[in-house]
Amino acid sequence: MSEPGIITSEELLRLRDDCLQRLRDDEIYYLRNDAKLRAVNNTQNYEEFKDIVDAAHLRPVTRQDKANAKTKNRLWNSAASEQSDTI
Repeated sequence: MSEPGIITSEELLRLRDDCLQRLRDDEIYYLRNDAKLRAVNNTQNYEEFKDIVDAAHLRPVTRQDKANAKTKNRLWNSAASEQSDTI
């Protein structure tokens, strides 16, 4: 146990991780909130609204993503692959 008032490196790492997680959570909150505000005026039913809000954090795949050697062989649509395996 550390002395009172002394911050250990483990505590700093925990604090950093906690702050980073809170920043990510905050970013997703605002993305979803903006999507809700847009979707409330542009959707016909709840399913469309929910789909827009659920996809708020996603970004389109760019040509650079497709050409990048690290991501070139990535399975971009895993849901489609899973469906084709079951058919």
